Amino acid sequence: MEKNITCFIACGEETKPSDMIEGLPECRVLKIPCSDDTETYRFIAAESHTPYVLVCRAKQYIRLGSRALERMTDYLSAPSCGMVYADRYEETGEGMRPHPVIDYQEGSVRDDFDFGSLVMYRTEALRQAVAEISVEDDYAYSASYAIRLALSRRYALTHIREYLYTEAETDTRRSGEKQFDYVDPRNRSVQIEREAAFTRYLKKTGAYLPPATHRIDPNEGSFPCEASVIIPVRNRVRTIDDAIRSVLEQQTTFDYNLIIVDNHSTDGTTEAIRRYAGNAKVVHLIPERTDLGIGGCWDLAVRDARCGRFAVQLDSDDLYSGPDTLQLIIDKFHNERCAMVIGSYRMTNFDLETLPPGVIDHREWTDRNGHNNALRINGLGAPRAFFTPLLRETGIPNVSYGEDYALGLAFSRQYRIGRIYEVIYLCRRWEGNSDAALSIEKVNRNNAYKDSLRTLELARRRALAAKEQDRPGTRFLKHQLAHWELARTNHEALEYIQTRCIRPGDNVIWVQFNPARAVSTCAKTDPASIAARPCFLCLENKPAEQESLRIELDETFDLRINPYPILPGHLTISSERHQPQTLAGKTGRQLPGKLVEWINRHFAPGYALFYNGAKCGASAPDHFHFQAARMQDIPLILQWDRLMETATLTAETTLTNGNKCRSYRIEGYLCPVQAFITENTPVSDTALVEAYLRSLPLHPDEDEPRYNLFAWEDPKRGFTVAYIPRALHRPSCYTAQGGAQRLISPGALDMAGLLVTPRREDFENLTEEEIRQIYNEVSL
Repeated sequence: MEKNITCFIACGEETKPSDMIEGLPECRVLKIPCSDDTETYRFIAAESHTPYVLVCRAKQYIRLGSRALERMTDYLSAPSCGMVYADRYEETGEGMRPHPVIDYQEGSVRDDFDFGSLVMYRTEALRQAVAEISVEDDYAYSASYAIRLALSRRYALTHIREYLYTEAETDTRRSGEKQFDYVDPRNRSVQIEREAAFTRYLKKTGAYLPPATHRIDPNEGSFPCEASVIIPVRNRVRTIDDAIRSVLEQQTTFDYNLIIVDNHSTDGTTEAIRRYAGNAKVVHLIPERTDLGIGGCWDLAVRDARCGRFAVQLDSDDLYSGPDTLQLIIDKFHNERCAMVIGSYRMTNFDLETLPPGVIDHREWTDRNGHNNALRINGLGAPRAFFTPLLRETGIPNVSYGEDYALGLAFSRQYRIGRIYEVIYLCRRWEGNSDAALSIEKVNRNNAYKDSLRTLELARRRALAAKEQDRPGTRFLKHQLAHWELARTNHEALEYIQTRCIRPGDNVIWVQFNPARAVSTCAKTDPASIAARPCFLCLENKPAEQESLRIELDETFDLRINPYPILPGHLTISSERHQPQTLAGKTGRQLPGKLVEWINRHFAPGYALFYNGAKCGASAPDHFHFQAARMQDIPLILQWDRLMETATLTAETTLTNGNKCRSYRIEGYLCPVQAFITENTPVSDTALVEAYLRSLPLHPDEDEPRYNLFAWEDPKRGFTVAYIPRALHRPSCYTAQGGAQRLISPGALDMAGLLVTPRREDFENLTEEEIRQIYNEVSL
């Protein structure tokens, strides 16, 4: 048996492997660093010449149990098994105690799953998993996480329900103190890396979803009040009065009530609630059933006829942080038309003194990927609030742990989740908390339940993603990539493309290293060069493999996949007629809106249209065309909520159909932006737009002012067209000499916060100061 195993032990330079494991049989033993990086696992895969690999990552002394390694190899002898782990004993100050772990299921995708310090792999399976990690991944903290995700796609990760080793207890904190480790700011770089690994796993398993496009109607239905605060409670006589007063002190512009579901309290809580019987805002419910958990109490409350349009959570031992909490939450629903709102809270003791880790704001959430990353982490934040019609439709699990997490996963599958990052809630930690000091058995039950929620949610998301794959646009893109090698190669490269995030002030700028874009970045656009080459946008000159969809509006266009993409699903929409790249005079400025409407109705939802003027990034200034990409990938659009908070309204008109068109000057971006937003219709007021364009300088021998344009359907505000006025085609650094040169030729996407660099030296060395200079030079 010993000849079948290679053992790798993580330990320091001065430590001997024999000092780490007692009872290790005579087998090949190699030391590895304590770090969890890609290079370490590549070394393990390369140095394993036996059928099985034992990896020990203990930070303390381990004693192997009787026949421990034999039992591991017994289970690994099954061809379907790729990795095994086992229960263990822990030596504590009070003696030795069992530490069981739980079975791995499909939903066990969180990165803090407890495998223990010893795991054994089938060598063949481990090598396959390591080979899946590309050079671009190069994990510093997450190699073992990425490997087990890869393993789980092909093999079973088997839990051996035997106590095979003993280790010393090193983390003596109570369960309530450990549960927030993943939101510790010191672990931020680890979390970013693991989110990337998990997102790739979702894409490979068909469970990845793009950002939700569904929005609620915040005025839907008839309700007795706008909001209901819901408090399920059982035996909280010490805290219930504080919670009730916290609600009644709320100052709002709308009517609200408080629904307390008193789950058969026996300690005086019921009598404390009855003291508020004379307050019209307080509804006191005592369930007929005696088998309800917290979720069941919530379900009872939201189905009560007195429940408001929005249902807002408050635990019976917590408080709202101020009298404006409820107003902030309901305003968020109306402003963003989201289905669920999650706030931020401060951890306190019973006397409301701050406890570590202090503020829990879950800033790991992003509009672009928060709904996917939610499956990897164990919580989403508090307080939580829901759109009541959708909550009634979804239903709430009758449990007392994880019901809120189940709802967050379900809602985020198709609906936008609103986030409030300022503290609006005080979360008390005291001896009466239900999760303050849980036994290992209770922690395991809780974790197994949340894993089961993830298993269910992964199945539902795969079904939803499969449905999305049947859209006309998805079918078109898949067919093109299957039959056009150049486009397929360049689009697949986007999966592993390198990006850097630079934050000039409040702005987010992504720098992309994309060598394939050298074709566009270095394109010669002078008249002689244009005349000397065939127009690559004319249908007669397109590659034989390139297909197109015909769009018949006031003009006829052909929609095609861009073979040199900057973003996934990058499209080109070109006029069938060869004519100069100018939007001036085209159907009263309504063409962008009509194209956006066609693409989102007949191709795929969630796309934004963009336009490069002839001297503003267009590599084909001789042929009229637009491009399109998904809204979720465009930094300017992702930052639009923040930018609109400080925007200045410059004009407002009423269209013939009664809808309002408003013009805004965007103040908070790196360059000037003028936006035109119209309610409920994909058109803008022509006179309003023309007046703005006439205010821009017109260069000699040019038919229109220089600008880039974006057009999209903003689900919160209406159809939006954003103009970015331009002064120059390229910045001075483009033609600079030596190390000062930056091969950057800004088009619309660059101006929208995605700077494309085809050279590695530019990607690696571009500074915030240079970015500001580029935007300053090329914008008006």
